[in-house]
Amino acid sequence: MQRKTEILMNGIIDDVLIRDFRKSDLNDVLDVTHLSFAKEFEVTGFDSDHIRKMVDQMFGILGRIFLGFSKLFGKEPFKMFVAEVDRRVVGTTMVNKRGKVGYISTVMVHPTYRRKGIARKLMTSALDYIQKKKMNKAVLHVVSMNVPAKNLYAKVGFEEFEKITYLVGNIDYLLKAEDVKEIQIRNFQKDDIRDVFDLINSSEDPKHLKTFDFKKNDLKTPVIKRVFHFFTEKKIVALDHNKIVGYVQAIYTTANEAGKIRSVHLYPKDRSKGIEEMLINVAVNEIRKVGTKKVLVTASPERPELISAIKRLGFEKHLEMEGMILEL
Repeated sequence: MQRKTEILMNGIIDDVLIRDFRKSDLNDVLDVTHLSFAKEFEVTGFDSDHIRKMVDQMFGILGRIFLGFSKLFGKEPFKMFVAEVDRRVVGTTMVNKRGKVGYISTVMVHPTYRRKGIARKLMTSALDYIQKKKMNKAVLHVVSMNVPAKNLYAKVGFEEFEKITYLVGNIDYLLKAEDVKEIQIRNFQKDDIRDVFDLINSSEDPKHLKTFDFKKNDLKTPVIKRVFHFFTEKKIVALDHNKIVGYVQAIYTTANEAGKIRSVHLYPKDRSKGIEEMLINVAVNEIRKVGTKKVLVTASPERPELISAIKRLGFEKHLEMEGMILEL
């Protein structure tokens, strides 16, 4: 007879198994994901077929070989944990390795099983893994209004280090920016790495750069992306008399999911000249190719001129995220 889970007096579930994700867990994980982010998906979309294809790739022959060798040489790119109760997956989280940083994706728990200690156990497993792999800090982002999650992270030692504003626009109603005289836009090239690296160091919040230990190699396409092609990423630069003065990334998957624009960078002296709008317009046109109707742009509240430029194109503020860090 199957042993039933015991729930202690304080509501904590005693019998929870935290283990690695298996392909057979996918349906349960998708169920938890839909229930955890129902409101967000109304804006950003969610393509379960795309997720299934990603999992098929990871568990296919090439995926198993790549991940096996990565693990053997201590370069495992990510680790996914699930929480199992009575043979059912009711929660999950994932750790992405970014150099010496363990980035923890959102901890998700099925609504029926929340506030029973499962999220904390998932978080503990993620932190144990990060320490085992000799990463020196854990980083995550959480919706500013998600008080229960923020309280959990604070209890285990996380502290806020940044805020990020998410702005969303309907691709069919976004405005076109006027061209700025002498400014040319083209795709990022391999020889641009040094110039873009210098640009980002001059434009980005120093706390963010220090937290993620930003290096030139971070601008190169990672091996996992070259192997799996989970998403399309286009890097774009703006030039003034052949000198790089601006940079942006456009990322997209399928027509059912919103495209994303991030890392809009300009030298301080070149801001508020309309170059931001030009870069975003080109990124939007790139995303438009996949047929999606929504575009999401991220920006720091410390860059009000950038947020104003994004809004002028027809984007509206959707939510605010908080970055949190735990030094290990």
